Amino acid sequence: MNSDCRHTFPNGDVYCGAVENDLPHGYGKYEWSDGSFYEGEWSEGVKHGKGKYKWASGSSYEGLWAEGCMHGIGTYTGSDNSEYHGSFVKDKKSGYGKKKYPNGDIYEGLWQNDLAENLGIYEWLNGDKFNGEWKQGKMHGHGTFVWHTGERYDGDWKNGLENGPGLFIWADGSAFYGFWDEGKKHGSGVWWRELDAGSATTPRPKSPSESSDKLTVALSENKVIGREYNHGKLVKEHWIDKDKVRLPSLRATREPAKKTKKYAKKVQGETIVKGHRSYDLMLNLQLGIRYNIGKANEEPSQPLAQKDFDKKNDKQLFFPHNGSDDTPPHSSTDFYWKTYCPRVFRELRKRFGCDPGQYVYSLCGDHALRELSSPGKSGSVFYISHDDQYLCKSLRKSELGHLCNILPGYHKHVSEHVHTILPKFFGLHRITNPQKSQRVRFIVMANVFCREISINRMYDLKGSVVGRSSGKITENTILKDLDLDCTFKLEKKWHNIFFEQLEKDCKFLEKMNIMDYSLLLGVHFADEEEKQGQDGKDNLDSIAENGDGDGEDKAPMGTLQPISEDSRSFLENLNKLNQVTSSKERRNSEIFHMQTRTRRSDTMRPVTEGLEELSEVMGMSYTRELGVNMPATVIFNDKSKPPRDALLFFAIIDILQDYNAKKQIENVSKSVVYKRNEISAVSPKMYSKRFQDFMGKVFC
Repeated sequence: MNSDCRHTFPNGDVYCGAVENDLPHGYGKYEWSDGSFYEGEWSEGVKHGKGKYKWASGSSYEGLWAEGCMHGIGTYTGSDNSEYHGSFVKDKKSGYGKKKYPNGDIYEGLWQNDLAENLGIYEWLNGDKFNGEWKQGKMHGHGTFVWHTGERYDGDWKNGLENGPGLFIWADGSAFYGFWDEGKKHGSGVWWRELDAGSATTPRPKSPSESSDKLTVALSENKVIGREYNHGKLVKEHWIDKDKVRLPSLRATREPAKKTKKYAKKVQGETIVKGHRSYDLMLNLQLGIRYNIGKANEEPSQPLAQKDFDKKNDKQLFFPHNGSDDTPPHSSTDFYWKTYCPRVFRELRKRFGCDPGQYVYSLCGDHALRELSSPGKSGSVFYISHDDQYLCKSLRKSELGHLCNILPGYHKHVSEHVHTILPKFFGLHRITNPQKSQRVRFIVMANVFCREISINRMYDLKGSVVGRSSGKITENTILKDLDLDCTFKLEKKWHNIFFEQLEKDCKFLEKMNIMDYSLLLGVHFADEEEKQGQDGKDNLDSIAENGDGDGEDKAPMGTLQPISEDSRSFLENLNKLNQVTSSKERRNSEIFHMQTRTRRSDTMRPVTEGLEELSEVMGMSYTRELGVNMPATVIFNDKSKPPRDALLFFAIIDILQDYNAKKQIENVSKSVVYKRNEISAVSPKMYSKRFQDFMGKVFC
């Protein structure tokens, strides 16, 4: 039984508040003789719940406690005027949080054991800024550092220093694209500047005349300058035709970026800004996901139990706009948030190589989501992250229930089959708006076409005939079975892997009583890329053309020469750099974009030789993922059309339709008019066999 009391201890400490069994229990205030105090909730003599602690030094913490420790969301203010607001685990900063240091520096991102860990942004008082990955409090992984003086480095880091492939841009617009080792240039690289780069950033002093004159000559001869370093010392230079070198565009790194109608990048969907019909829903979704990932980082990883798959065990949480003990204040409407099977989806994110920091940054960072028009008949709402990595799709209640039912089998299947092409699910959520009595359910999943390269054709293939034509075809039309006018030739090894995995995935779907799924296929034609490269003068996204120098490194005398055998060797190393750094931010789940000059269509054999050896040279791991960046030869039904080289991206989608009574009735009614093997609504067993047979005709 609780009772309020005031008790003074022999050492001068004082407690005033609720007690139970002679221990503080409930709400109370404890004052120590040294001047520190705690006021808040207690449980059996320890701080537990919401409360405020102030130390004698002047430091204070206000927030959540558990078993006597700062644990949960809270704010710590130091005696040195530092301040941290975010997540704590057992007295240590862990999870998502923002800290302002005494000198005015600010770090916002993920923490672990009081140190920056995973993804975060650090801003120095002088204007320097780093946005990227961290490890034990140091820049480590992939990230971008922008100096207040105008310089910028995009690339890999290790223990706080540039280490690995990267791009350095000086304030005058000159750039170096190559390798670093412990903060110094080491290995091959290219030095250049784009034609219009001079107006991009803050003016800087001219480079010394030697470098300036050298690059002026290179510019006049339509060349770029290749450089080789040994731990910061320049040992050799190569003058190379600019057309032989593929370099990253500097346009995207400029502040402010030049955007014109001619060069504007085409993006999918409509950006959700304030006033948009989906603005509050987007904010609710981002707040909920950020909260869930923070909570997931606080919990220790344990083997999954049967109860983790039971959606009835999941509770909803209220997010009032003015905040609560568990939730931060926000500018949206009040809402209820519910995450289904959070521990299961945390394990799935790990299985799919999804970094929690990148996940939060992609979906809940500074950028708004974009809303896509529904491509199908379901009427679902689609949101896509700013970097195109993740899709949030609204679900019907029946679809959510079916996903929860198959979740144990799905988790087991994707855990056992590394090459599965089933959808990658990352989270299942529900948002309830009490004002509108509205519930919206979302599944977060991987975007099949999340790539740096353009998709020239898209197909949605089922293997059925009825209703499987797209009608009027435009640039963005998703083509269907009857629109297919070609076949795709894969490497023999990956052809076998594909059909072995397809059989396993279809067998799983059949077992789960699922039908009406399809293969979403994206095609990138290599020759389309070559055409774009030929128009480099008209396309700011093409190869960078000319340079100006940093002036600090001087090549040894006698190394100024036209392209030679050494230069060819250098070009090979540069190609390795391009392949290793392609889509670097997604390296856990993608292979590198191949830039080989070998034409697969000349031999009718897809070629991928050398990437494994190439990656070993770079000291990086190389893994291929089925359905991602797959080299292929496109063979058209019209024999007058020559074969074309292509890269393919594909996955099975729409796996939440079970063969229910509605589909069975559709099967019976349509069978009166059409042949049963031509309609989509057939039994899972028949659907699976027909689907596999059709894929055998599509891929040869």
